Amino acid sequence: MRAARLAAAAVAVVAGLIPAAASATPSPDHLAAQGWSCGLTPPNVTPTRIVCGTPGTGRPFPGNPDPRPTYRLWLFSLDGEFVGKVHFVRTDLYAGQPCNGGDPYVFRDAIGSYECINLGT
Repeated sequence: MRAARLAAAAVAVVAGLIPAAASATPSPDHLAAQGWSCGLTPPNVTPTRIVCGTPGTGRPFPGNPDPRPTYRLWLFSLDGEFVGKVHFVRTDLYAGQPCNGGDPYVFRDAIGSYECINLGT
């Protein structure tokens, strides 16, 4: 009997009668509710996106007197679709390591960190 129910459920999912499991990537609203710091990218960054920093670490900002060694942020389009992740490394800790694909990190003078953007991951 259990096997028949599982088979029927599988057919219903394949047939589109029941939606498949939701995306594994949470929305910015969900992350913010879990204590993440979410907001829009600075005005000079294009395209404008929603960026979320992990709880307790926040996001890098200009003039921070005590910046964290690294930041890992999630990027979303303005409609909340996951775009990718960004990794920042403080200037004194960057040792020339490559970003994904072998490209170098990009220095962001305003926040004193090197940036690596990984779209779609």
